[in-house]
Amino acid sequence: MSTEQQPPPPAVVPKDEPNALAAGLSTGWEQFKQGKIVSYPMMALFLVVVAGAGVTWWIVRERGRAESAKWVELDGVTSPTRLEEFAKAYPNTIQAKIAELEIARLQLGPDGIERLTATDPAVRKAAAESVEKARETFARLVDEFKDQPILRVECLLACAKSEAVLVGMPKEGQLSEFRGDPKKAIEWLDKVAEAAPETDWGKDAKKLADTLKNQTSKEQVINLQSSVYVMPTLPKIGGPKGPFDPQLPPDPFGGPIAP
Repeated sequence: MSTEQQPPPPAVVPKDEPNALAAGLSTGWEQFKQGKIVSYPMMALFLVVVAGAGVTWWIVRERGRAESAKWVELDGVTSPTRLEEFAKAYPNTIQAKIAELEIARLQLGPDGIERLTATDPAVRKAAAESVEKARETFARLVDEFKDQPILRVECLLACAKSEAVLVGMPKEGQLSEFRGDPKKAIEWLDKVAEAAPETDWGKDAKKLADTLKNQTSKEQVINLQSSVYVMPTLPKIGGPKGPFDPQLPPDPFGGPIAP
């Protein structure tokens, strides 16, 4: 027998035991794919819901970006022509309605009331027609701004002022028919008071309307035309243009908007 020491036998390396979590997930996924955990109809419904949620999130995000872009674009538009183009480019949007409101403000103020005292008959005629266009737009926007109470009241008041300034002004070629009606002006003032009863401008509108109701037609004409520049005005509101925090421009009826 050899006296040399024999080398020890090689160590047996134990095999790694399977990871219970990994095995469970693998088995569960296979069963899920085979419809053993959730039926195929339920699986399809689940996938549809997940896909729908993803699409909805994407649409909402993109719409938000688009809305922001519209407000930024509108903020840089000032001329009546560009405002008209903007409104046509984005029909039935709040931004388009604001653009139309800006146009009506220009028609009633700088292009209308401020030119009615011009010595040139052609300029006065164009000014009266501009006020009529503004009156039509403001009357339509009253309903369009039903969710923006401040802008809605502005439109109601602008309708009253448009009507008042046209009272006693004969229609083209009709000496016995006038462009404005005292009764309609009073109706618009009543609507201002109804829409903002607890405000100073709502109370002032009601007071003026009640006074006019107790006057003769001639007195109404005189007082309406003289009240155009002293009718209640809306308070100035700071902030960016927008559907919830509109920035009102200088009052087109004779001065900056003040409380």
